[in-house]
Amino acid sequence: MLWGPASDCSASPAPMEYVSTRGGVGAVNFEGALFSGYAPDGGLFMPQHIPLLDGDTLRRWSRLSYPELVKELCSLFITDGLVPRSTLNDLIDRAFSRFRHKDVIHLSRLKDGLNVLELWHGVTYAFKDLSLSCTGQFLQYFLEKKQKYVTILVAHGNSDEIDEPIKELFADVDFARKYNLMSLNSVNWSRIMVQIAHHFYAYFQCAPSLDTTPLPVVEIVVPTGGGGNITAGCIAQKMGLPIRLVAVVNSNDIIHRTVQHGDFSLSESVKATLASAMDIQEPYNVERILWLLSGSDSRLTKTLMERFSVLKSLKLPEDLHRKLSETLRSCSASDEDIVRAMQRCWEENRYLLCPHSAVAAHYHYSQPDSTPRCCLAPASAAKFQDALLRAGLVPPLPPEITALTTMETRSTLLERGQDWAQALRERIKVVAQRWEAQGNRSALPGQREISGQGVTQT
Repeated sequence: MLWGPASDCSASPAPMEYVSTRGGVGAVNFEGALFSGYAPDGGLFMPQHIPLLDGDTLRRWSRLSYPELVKELCSLFITDGLVPRSTLNDLIDRAFSRFRHKDVIHLSRLKDGLNVLELWHGVTYAFKDLSLSCTGQFLQYFLEKKQKYVTILVAHGNSDEIDEPIKELFADVDFARKYNLMSLNSVNWSRIMVQIAHHFYAYFQCAPSLDTTPLPVVEIVVPTGGGGNITAGCIAQKMGLPIRLVAVVNSNDIIHRTVQHGDFSLSESVKATLASAMDIQEPYNVERILWLLSGSDSRLTKTLMERFSVLKSLKLPEDLHRKLSETLRSCSASDEDIVRAMQRCWEENRYLLCPHSAVAAHYHYSQPDSTPRCCLAPASAAKFQDALLRAGLVPPLPPEITALTTMETRSTLLERGQDWAQALRERIKVVAQRWEAQGNRSALPGQREISGQGVTQT
C-alpha cells in the first residue's frame, strides 16, 4: 500500500490530516474534520493524502464482509493514535448492530444483468443509516471523552433553500465555536468516508474475477443528489479501485449538464420529482470532486466556487471538464423514465425499486452492452408509496413506517422572506441556554438537532 497527496503518490506514509478545498485554514485531524461540517473558509474538508491500494490488497479485501471493509477503510483515514484500532472496530460493530440484514447491505442479482446493492437495511430504510450510524458512534466517543456537547445543523425539505443560511452560520467562526456547531449531512467528511465502502463492496460482489491482471472494471451506477456517494466513488477510484462511475440524476440535472458540457449552472427552479431526495440544484459535494480532479488545487477551487456563489453559473475550465468527463459518465431520468423502470423491474423480477433506485435501473436498461454493473439502491421502495401507486404497484407497509403516521411532529416553522440564518441563531441560543441551565443532567452529548424546518430537541 502506498500513500500520497491527492494528485500523486509517494512511498512514505504520513499522518492523516484534513485540509479545506479552499485552502484558507490549517490542516486538522479526523476529530477536527468530524466536528466541523463546513471548514471556516467555506470549503469542505478532504484528506490531505489518499491511500493507494495495490492489487494484492484488493484481492485480500475481496474476501471481507461489508463491516470488515468499513473497518479497514476507516482505519486508513483515522489515525490509530486518535482512535485505537480495537476501539474503532468496536464502534463500527456497535453502529451496525441494529441493521435488519445479517450482512448489513445486500446485493440482489436480477434479470438482464441488473445488480441492485441494497443500502437501506437500517432503521430508517435509507442509505444514510450506514454512514450516520458510524458517525454517531465516532461523535459519542469523542464527546464522552471530553465531556462536551455539540449543536447539529441539518437540512430537510428543499436543501438548496436551507443550505445557504446553514453555511452562513458556519462562516461565523466565533458563533460556530461558541455553540459547537457541526453538520451531519454529506458536508461532513465522516459521511463520505464510510460511503467509500459501498463502492468497494459493490466491486467485489460484481467483478467477474480478481485473478486477472489488470483487474476487471465494474461500472457503479450512483443515484445522485447532493453528490456524497459519487464523491466517495471518486475517492475509491483514486485509491486504485478499478471502477467506472455513472452519476444518474432526475430532472434536476445540474450534475449531468456539468459532466456533459462543463455547465455548472442553476436552472430557474427546483423541479418536484418522484425521486424527491434528489431534487437538488446545488450539489455541494461537486466542490470536493473538482478539488480532487484539479490535483488538490485549492486556489482554483476557491475561485470557481466563489464565482458560482455569486453568479449561480459556472463554465468549467476546459482541462477540468475533460478530467471530469473522463472520471464520470452521467444520465438524467424523467418521472416517466422512473415509472417505466419500476414497472419493468417488477414485471421481470417481482422486485420493487424505490424511485431513486429506478433512476439507476433506467440507465442500466438503456445500455445494450454486458458490462459488469452495480446499481446502488439508496432507499427502500416502502418509503415511497405515492411513486409505487403511480407505477400501478402495491406498496409494502413495514410496521416501522406505518408507526410514523401516529408519531408527534415537533418543529418551529420558518416563513419565506424571514431571515432564516438569524432565526436559527436565536433558536440555537435558546436551546443552548436550556441545556446549560439543566446542568447537563437530562441531556446526553449531541442530543440537539436544529433543522431548516425549525428546532427539535430529542
